[in-house]
Amino acid sequence: MPIAGLDESVGGRMFRTDLSRANSLVQLAGRARRVTPWYVAPFVAVLIFGGVAQFTDLFGYKPPKDMAGASLWGGLVQFLTPIAAKPVGAWLKGISDRTYAMWIMPFFMLIGFGIAWLLLYLWVRLVEWRPFHTIGLGPRRAGVSLLIGILLALLMTSIVMVGLMIGGQIQPRAVTPGTAGGMALAGIVFMLVAFTVQASSEEALYRGFLMNVMAYRAGLVAGIGVSTVLFTLAHSRNHGFDALAAFNLVLYALFLALLSLRTGSIWAACAWHTLWNWSISNLWGLAISGHPPDGGSIMAWESKGLKLWTGGDWGPEGGLATTIVLAIGVTALFFWRGLGEPVAKEARA
Repeated sequence: MPIAGLDESVGGRMFRTDLSRANSLVQLAGRARRVTPWYVAPFVAVLIFGGVAQFTDLFGYKPPKDMAGASLWGGLVQFLTPIAAKPVGAWLKGISDRTYAMWIMPFFMLIGFGIAWLLLYLWVRLVEWRPFHTIGLGPRRAGVSLLIGILLALLMTSIVMVGLMIGGQIQPRAVTPGTAGGMALAGIVFMLVAFTVQASSEEALYRGFLMNVMAYRAGLVAGIGVSTVLFTLAHSRNHGFDALAAFNLVLYALFLALLSLRTGSIWAACAWHTLWNWSISNLWGLAISGHPPDGGSIMAWESKGLKLWTGGDWGPEGGLATTIVLAIGVTALFFWRGLGEPVAKEARA
């Protein structure tokens, strides 16, 4: 049944990418033999990515490192990644300390978020008993959706950066030889692969699984709301997190939720999230969500203006320039009808 306020379309017409339970992406959750209960779905996301640390860190509590199960405080990904990455770290150390310092973070991303993919796959296939592509990875219009995500991300990050540049809020920075331009091409490309695994795993969990299961079970407002809150909390542990960064994360999650619903899959969201992260970090060379750029960058810029605009240590994502661009994006997606065809009247109930 359509949800009042969010579901009725202009002129009484509805589309498969409308903001309703009739949305084709939401309906995919119903393919499961056992759809995850709405009160269990958030705990799946917390167990995989966030752990109890999502909540306790906000109040300044962190468990002692020697406490039994302390690493589980951050979720299964945080617990399993150091174990799985240990042989890779030893291999990189054996080459040189410089090699280790340069490549350990990209490998950590690949391994850690690869584990997240695996855990989600096991839940969807073995607990819910449904095809994994029903989280929003079906082939229908995948190419168009990917192109939309890529172009939107590059456009939006470019607007943010050019705006900061014109406003005198960023400036070129000196770089260590081999960390920028053509000399760093291998690291730049490798980071694109790492960001693809990282960003798409977050979209698969928060938009592909959590949002749609919650929307299918408890309504679209609950689906978007819960996935947005947990996505924001999962990033709250990063260096430089503050109130404006939190607000932008909410806008970020809303944008990705609407982009997924309006395109009927998570392909566009995966592409947008990947290219957004990569372009800020490895195209422009600025911090992304509190992390300095790894692997090198095509250009090299640094903040020099007001933190209110540049985001400070959090990076451009934590500044007002990004707030404005994301707010415009959210508004545009809210009014866009999406890629879906009209829904027959009998399919609306």
